[in-house]
Amino acid sequence: MLVNEGGVQCVPLVFARPLEGELPVRLGKAAFLEGARVSALDPDRAAERGPGLVALVLEDPMDVRRFQRGDVVKLESGD
Repeated sequence: MLVNEGGVQCVPLVFARPLEGELPVRLGKAAFLEGARVSALDPDRAAERGPGLVALVLEDPMDVRRFQRGDVVKLESGD
């Protein structure tokens, strides 16, 4: 995933664009973005930002500071 934007906007969000084309992003029971726990996806906020983006809601608001525009990160999701 390529980080597009990160910040706290009522909830800690990271907006990213999948690097593997149009594959749908799905979260298993435990999902991590470069070690930061992802608690949910927010498709409504992603749609507000533009086509092709994914909005990842982080569990810990402090983790959002680790992500900067242009970072290439890995989303790991296990069942």
